[in-house]
Amino acid sequence: MTRKFLLIPWAVAIALAIFGPNVPFDGRFLLDFVMYNTDVYEGYSLSLFSILGVFPLAMFPLLWSEVNQLKPNPLLAAISSFFVGGFLLAPYLAFARQSPYPTPVKPLPTRILGVVLLLVTIGLFIAAANTGNVAEYWSYVENNQFVRTMTVDFFLLAFIQITLMNRDAKRYKMSLWPLPYIPLFGLIFWLLIRHQKPFNEAPPKRERAEMKD
Repeated sequence: MTRKFLLIPWAVAIALAIFGPNVPFDGRFLLDFVMYNTDVYEGYSLSLFSILGVFPLAMFPLLWSEVNQLKPNPLLAAISSFFVGGFLLAPYLAFARQSPYPTPVKPLPTRILGVVLLLVTIGLFIAAANTGNVAEYWSYVENNQFVRTMTVDFFLLAFIQITLMNRDAKRYKMSLWPLPYIPLFGLIFWLLIRHQKPFNEAPPKRERAEMKD
């Protein structure tokens, strides 16, 4: 998938998020979502709110590996994704310039992070299944802009995941199919099996100096 392709789901996500009816929640709804208050809101929407915090965190190591590959610095977009999800990250990836002289960056260790995120994600899915109501959730999607935006943002992040994982696979010279196409869980599993050093990483300076000798 070329990076420019991300503009298609990005535009669709914006249209779906903006247009449509909006029956707003009460003034303290954000606190209720943070506190996972099932006495006020159903579980699927509450779990989705938390999952949208897990998703950018799982993507962060892959964006870290792009530091010397893409310009401007992808870490700014990575940090913004914790607040605005894929709505800024998608156009960044689409328009970021590929460095003509990319140099490898030491990858972040991801195995422990992957284990933690996997346990948290499984817990959120279990909580949603136990406290959620599908009909009520879809009623939120149809009538509330906040939940509708969260929903389309999840799918937008899933498209971004495909792009980032395929780019990361090239660095590691690995075939990840079908992991990039399994939203969130495929990404987390890749964090669990990801090598600490890409196969195509440049040798350390000392080794390069010895080769010149």
